[in-house]
Amino acid sequence: MYDSNQVPDELFSTLLAYLEGLQGRARELTVQKAEALMQKLDEAGGMDPLPQGKTQRIRQVLQLLS
Repeated sequence: MYDSNQVPDELFSTLLAYLEGLQGRARELTVQKAEALMQKLDEAGGMDPLPQGKTQRIRQVLQLLS
């Protein structure tokens, strides 16, 4: 879901609307995975090891679900 090749930008808002309805373990797991990716970024010391745009999507998901 973080890859714009898999989920085009024009559909990402639809995905966010779907994720907003997640509950229970599905929501927890989605947040855990996003947080793990953000931790990977932090450990990279400011160098973004993820493809461009992916970081922004991760932040959007975390903001929505946290």
